[in-house]
Amino acid sequence: MADGVFITGTDKGVGMTLVASVLAAALQRRLDEEGGGRVGLWKPVQTGVGDASSLSDSARLVLGSGLSIREADAFSYAFPDPVLPWMAAQRIGARISLAQLESEGAERLAASDRLVVDGAGGLAVPLTDRHVVADLAAALALPVLIVARPGVGTVNHTLLTVAYARGAGLSPIGVVLNGCRDGQADVVAENAMMIERFADVPVIGKLPWIPGTPESDAEWSDWRRRWAEVADAALDLDRLL
Repeated sequence: MADGVFITGTDKGVGMTLVASVLAAALQRRLDEEGGGRVGLWKPVQTGVGDASSLSDSARLVLGSGLSIREADAFSYAFPDPVLPWMAAQRIGARISLAQLESEGAERLAASDRLVVDGAGGLAVPLTDRHVVADLAAALALPVLIVARPGVGTVNHTLLTVAYARGAGLSPIGVVLNGCRDGQADVVAENAMMIERFADVPVIGKLPWIPGTPESDAEWSDWRRRWAEVADAALDLDRLL
């Protein structure tokens, strides 16, 4: 996995932040078992943080991973409106600097043994008037892990994302099918087979649907324990390391 991984999605709502937090926790456990090391976790840009009724992505990353990191240190840019980053910045007269993110990313890579970067939606999402998320992933020179839905329609979305990634000079390292529900086993298996055949990228995990959002510290602790068991069983970490 080089020194880290850049997590992207085939669409909004596929569970990138969940996968990022679970993966970060799993990698930290693996490093601890192998003698130690530090996993870093970073959300370069997040939007929709003005909604007091829901947790920000950076909060979900910290609470979901259980890593010893402050939420304020887990992100760089945050904007109130739940729209794409370029527009979210435009609405408040701000500007996202790709150069600043590249510099900060380099610092975070140097400060950790493995850095998990939670992108902003898909690779073609605009960050500025000239740059998209793929440009940030390329600037950081990190392999890309693609999070996709498990059901019907995901093959097309995933193949398009893989093709776009390669066209942007990126290296797709694998696909995680997230949110698999009871009764979907056959469809999920078929989709995974088709993705691997036509995209030539391994499906390194099939994560189940776990409903609900924890509210208390005790609930988050229980959530992390459940997902630790899921991650150990469902994610092929050896393909990432």
